[in-house]
Amino acid sequence: DAIFPALNSQLVVAHQSLYRKYRSQTFDDLIGQDHVVRTLQNAISSGRIGHAYLFTGPRGTGKTSTARLLAKALCATDGPTATPSDDDPICKAIAEGNFVDVVEMDAASESGVDDIREQIVEVAEYRPMIARYKVFIIDEVHDLSSKAFDALLKTIEEPPEHLIFILATTEYNKVPPTIRSRCQKYEFHRASMADLTDRLNYVLKHEGIEADPAAIAAISRMADGGYRDALTLLEQAILTTEEGRITLNQVYDQLGLVPEETIDRLLLSIRAADIVGIMETLGEIARLGRDPRSVLDSMMQRMSDLTRAAYQVPTGASDGAREASLYETAQRLGRDYLLRLRGQIAEAHKTLRDITLPRLWLEAELIRLATPSVPVVAPVAVSAAVAPIAPPTPVAEPIRRRVMPDEAPPTPTAAEPIPAETPIEPETPAAVSEE
Repeated sequence: DAIFPALNSQLVVAHQSLYRKYRSQTFDDLIGQDHVVRTLQNAISSGRIGHAYLFTGPRGTGKTSTARLLAKALCATDGPTATPSDDDPICKAIAEGNFVDVVEMDAASESGVDDIREQIVEVAEYRPMIARYKVFIIDEVHDLSSKAFDALLKTIEEPPEHLIFILATTEYNKVPPTIRSRCQKYEFHRASMADLTDRLNYVLKHEGIEADPAAIAAISRMADGGYRDALTLLEQAILTTEEGRITLNQVYDQLGLVPEETIDRLLLSIRAADIVGIMETLGEIARLGRDPRSVLDSMMQRMSDLTRAAYQVPTGASDGAREASLYETAQRLGRDYLLRLRGQIAEAHKTLRDITLPRLWLEAELIRLATPSVPVVAPVAVSAAVAPIAPPTPVAEPIRRRVMPDEAPPTPTAAEPIPAETPIEPETPAAVSEE
């Protein structure tokens, strides 16, 4: 410090992402996976600890966090315990990722057979240095090569008593059946809208930031059930806020979506076959800088909520004004039309990627959906004042006649000599036999 005082004064602590800062550190903090937590805690309390676990589910649902929590429960100083303490030095070291007896691998970057042999197979026989167990956490295990799976199979099939494997994957079907059959499988579910909203409000409270309920609801919908995605979107919204409050329009600008009021106006224009309204609304959206794919994404998101409202399925709306708007728009569109239009928009979404002029194509496609049975008007007849164009006069050509058997042959010209006729000899009658 005395040698480089100026350099040390400029050092800035690296920013920690929200999804890392608010990662679940205890089983009680793990939201939306009660079935997994309950099963694991019962197994630990009863002493029925498996040697291999397979966590599967969508991204951002807590698979890696649960793997670390299970490692804490198994390796804690007073463990195995179903309620590991955050104050335990071993648990702190595991949370920081520098505990010697817990090895984490990313199969996406370490997928070769040599990686498995060096980090697992060759060290499997050695006893743990501090804890009771040596835990191997392999994330994205489906990315391992076939040879790597073959090298890992024997160790998973007959592991030493001190070895625990925790495998995590988002694509369960890519894990070989020989590996799956030797692991205890745990399914992780997507988060509900209520769970995501509660988690985001919890983070906002601790960060000291305010947000409109509609903005939090929009972030929760776009997260698609993933906690990590929700916290990442929230962090982006926090970085773009200016007055310390997150608004709905700010979230729309951040995500590149179209406001719900604009989408409702576009849907109602399609329902009423209002061509002018469709073109004006699309022009307004284009001035906002939204591309056609964002328009279709916003329409599909909105129609999903409208379908729920039409069939009285809970929509998760956090405020009464938005819920009332949903029911009103759904009633004006009608159930049958809403379902049909939703399918047509989904087909258009698939076609969009092959279009070279997407903005003009979207305008034409929405007009077509608004007027599916417009008759084709016949072209206007040519005015009688215009003189018709006379057909061309055919060119006279010599006609070659074919002489029929009952017609006389034509008289030859002088230039063509008449061949001499050969006299025809009378036929000799055949002798008639007398019988």
